[in-house]
Amino acid sequence: MLAYMKRRSLQVKKHVMMLAAMAGLTALTGCGGNNGNNSVGSPESSASQAAPATQEGNQGEQAAPVKIKYVVPGTEPKDYAEVFQKVNEKLAADGVGVEVEKIFIPSDAWDQKLNLMLSTGEEFDLFHIMQDRTPFSSYYNRGALADISDAIEKYGENLKANIPDDIFDGAKIGGSYYAVPSFWVEMASEGEFDIRLDILRQNNLEVPTTPDELISAWETVMANWKGSSKPYLPTTATFDPISLHTTILHRTYDTFPFTVKDKFFYVNQNGEVKSWIETEEFKKDAEFMRELYTKGITSPDILVMKTEQAKAQLDSGDWFVNFGTAGNLGALQKNNPEATVEDIGVVWFNPEKEYLRPLTFKNGNAVPVNSKHPEAAVKFLNWMLASQENYDLVQYGIEGEHYTKDGDKGMQAINDPDNNNKPGYKGSESQLGNINFMRFDLVNSIPANNKVLYELNADAVNSIAANFVFDPTNVRTEYTNITTEAAASVTPIYMGVQEYDKSFSAALGKMKKAGLDKVVAEYQKQFDEYLAKQSQ
Repeated sequence: MLAYMKRRSLQVKKHVMMLAAMAGLTALTGCGGNNGNNSVGSPESSASQAAPATQEGNQGEQAAPVKIKYVVPGTEPKDYAEVFQKVNEKLAADGVGVEVEKIFIPSDAWDQKLNLMLSTGEEFDLFHIMQDRTPFSSYYNRGALADISDAIEKYGENLKANIPDDIFDGAKIGGSYYAVPSFWVEMASEGEFDIRLDILRQNNLEVPTTPDELISAWETVMANWKGSSKPYLPTTATFDPISLHTTILHRTYDTFPFTVKDKFFYVNQNGEVKSWIETEEFKKDAEFMRELYTKGITSPDILVMKTEQAKAQLDSGDWFVNFGTAGNLGALQKNNPEATVEDIGVVWFNPEKEYLRPLTFKNGNAVPVNSKHPEAAVKFLNWMLASQENYDLVQYGIEGEHYTKDGDKGMQAINDPDNNNKPGYKGSESQLGNINFMRFDLVNSIPANNKVLYELNADAVNSIAANFVFDPTNVRTEYTNITTEAAASVTPIYMGVQEYDKSFSAALGKMKKAGLDKVVAEYQKQFDEYLAKQSQ
């Protein structure tokens, strides 16, 4: 992103000034969804101001639209059909020659269902990627992704104009594009956590500055809690620190800055690669989570917690700390009518340390190899960034029915009494967002979160591995095996349900048998080659 700032400094300065002046709706960082939080970005770029391409030379003759299926995690909004009828009418009016149908898969069934669709060759044309959950390289490893380089070259003018080169390059393997990143968030936000300042005040507590202070404060809050639902850590179980956001702890370690790439690989800024689960840092993380679990700060059912349950907890306002950003005024006021948008604060342990971007991009979209319409999928993504009007329709719905504009770039959602007093439609910034077009809810969003998520951090640095994409082809079987084994054997240890000292040796033995050493050696080899090319 720093390279982007250098290349387009004037535009970025405008972006930063605009973003700094606005408060916005935050998104739950983590495994992908933005929990319905909408946001506003910078002024339209020159590409966004231009009319969408409709001529034969670009989009071709449009005798009949090509119908594509776009598969996403989540629940279908009440007014989805109405909104996407308008989307498809606009696509037709603009001569794009594409008609889109979204297929929604419940978040907790996402991995299983998507994997089944890919393995059985079910026909669809576009699907969502969550880099912090299952990186696109994992799908590439299965031979599941189409090379969309030619389609981007022919039909991706707006994509290339509104997604920085250094971010777009992160979607390449072997020089070819296999995904389209969503440029919707400042990745240096990784490593912070949200805390309820109102709950701290109620308990006469100070903002914690160390992990031990955090646990102590949380114990006090738990003991004094009057609500019907305990303020457990709202999360699902995983062995991946980027997905779980236990990266908040890493700033307290002497070895920081480092990141964990693709769930298994510790990489520091000197280019050193290690097996993540065999590091002292992994052990420290697991011991912290063990303390949370044994003190009742994580749910006793943490290993079977579902995404919808964690989201429901945040939406209820019954939470104290969230690893990552979360919350909005409406949720806070459900059980605390006096709450304000200033009652959520952002905390960094050791804030004087560097701010590190572990990934080039957090979310994106890819075309499955069995799609018959890869160019149509790219055309749709490109069309969305052709104008603010197109973006608004896909993300916020029908103006006057689902939202109203609030100034130049703000928005206010219109709640539907027949939809639990929530908007009848809302898109997902994490799935399709772009900072050049995003709108903020200027009333209900959390200013502290907006600053972290949507303002470019000029002091941040990219991980040395941020743009590196591991190609597991040479260790495909082993990579699949360790992923399966880690989910079963490592996750209970990392989540603190099993004690590290008693369980890790057996789990490590299973991981070694599954092929961990071979995968790490292949990663090291490819990473060394990558670094050598960067120095040329």
